[in-house]
Amino acid sequence: MDAADQYNELTKKMEDALPLKAFPVREIIHIFREKGYPITLKSELKITSVHNSGDVSGIMCVVQNSKENVIACALTHLIFSNKSPLFNEISEYKRKREKRIKKLNRLGLN
Repeated sequence: MDAADQYNELTKKMEDALPLKAFPVREIIHIFREKGYPITLKSELKITSVHNSGDVSGIMCVVQNSKENVIACALTHLIFSNKSPLFNEISEYKRKREKRIKKLNRLGLN
């Protein structure tokens, strides 16, 4: 299965399972705090929407911790509980996506 097929398949599965719950990585915490919403690594976020942006940015998620505080971020910037219904698929996507990003960074934008 190539990356595009994997992105499409996982995006569809995630859309069908919405809303999903996840936890932020440090970069997301900083964004929320800059907006005046203090959260921690243990703050549960709700994914309300999922978008496949292809190989450029991968799968993007709209997340919120309250109705007033909504942001979009890459799926790779979220942490999922191993009890999440799509934990295995998301973990595999994140592993492959991070490997792909490292490869693209090594090749550069010649």
